[in-house]
Amino acid sequence: MATDILIVDDEADIRELVAGILSDEGHGVRTAKDSDEALAAIASRRPHLVFLDIWLQGSRLDGLQVLELVQKQHKGLPVVMISGHGNIETAVSAIKIGAYDFIEKPFKADRLVLVAERALEAYQLRRELSALRQRAGAFDRIVGDSPAAHQLQQLIARVAPVNSRVLITGAPGSGKELAARCIHEA
Repeated sequence: MATDILIVDDEADIRELVAGILSDEGHGVRTAKDSDEALAAIASRRPHLVFLDIWLQGSRLDGLQVLELVQKQHKGLPVVMISGHGNIETAVSAIKIGAYDFIEKPFKADRLVLVAERALEAYQLRRELSALRQRAGAFDRIVGDSPAAHQLQQLIARVAPVNSRVLITGAPGSGKELAARCIHEA
């Protein structure tokens, strides 16, 4: 997967340093110097990961405000907060809002790469889980790996698209209502 990482910091040397480290690791990087550039960059092409400075001096919004907007508009997008003036309260606030992690400046290159790799891996796993849930559809409630459970799932898949009535029979507690719900929702 070709990655796209957005680096948002008001200090040009920090942007270039982080971009250099991550591009050396094979990631695609973009940069933004303030909140408006960052929000425009995210709106134009959603990145896989954002490194976002807490303070963003000279910007219309600070990093925490940008984080709040990103979490509302782009649910699930991992954001790693970076700050040279961070404290525990700020880090906790960022995590509560939805930041994936918090890194203090000056940071070591290996720590930056490790956090990026973990955030990208978590992002990919969430996307895969979402895709699997969508594919599973109504069948996610049918529990079992037996031939009978597989046969029931196949039967539901065959019957569900047909626009006719279906009679479901079975012993009390055998899952007739669950099967009916799966047919209805499929």
